[in-house]
Amino acid sequence: MVQSKISGVINFVLIFTLLIGLVGRVSAHGILLSPIPRLPYGHNGTEVIANVSNPTKEFPCGLAGDSPGPVTIYKPGEKILVAYNRTITHGGDCLMQMSRYGSKYDKDFKTFENLGTCGMEKGLFTAFVMVPHEECDNEDCVMRFRWDDNVGNNYLYCANVRIKKYADCWESKKRRSIGASRRSLKN
Repeated sequence: MVQSKISGVINFVLIFTLLIGLVGRVSAHGILLSPIPRLPYGHNGTEVIANVSNPTKEFPCGLAGDSPGPVTIYKPGEKILVAYNRTITHGGDCLMQMSRYGSKYDKDFKTFENLGTCGMEKGLFTAFVMVPHEECDNEDCVMRFRWDDNVGNNYLYCANVRIKKYADCWESKKRRSIGASRRSLKN
């Protein structure tokens, strides 16, 4: 399923509200709030959040694995918000990674932004990152937030994304048509 920016914002607000409500009830280490992560399906929302919020040895996407989720569309070079709520202070490196090949193998993920050390304080960690386009141009890809803390734990969250140069096919054809017209006028 592909979602527009407006429905993406609405989903984000709903998920954010749900997660904030659960934060006090869940004994966990943190959770990715933005971009909207895949989450495994389950009947008990609190249990699902607790499972994905704890350290994992399950690569490449943690306990969410290949769970379906919304596909958020970005433009190449667009700046997006990364928001991660931490409930522990272990410190460690945080990375944003991308894989064109889905989430089958950890080696397929390439780091496109090193967020530096995070996890030094409890609370909300935020950063803006620029969306790469060379990794997945007009393809469905997997964007991953990875935190390797200083005590040897891994936290992995994956989001389904698509990087599109143009808003839709009509816009793409229109731009190509305008470019061709300009070139023919110059000749």
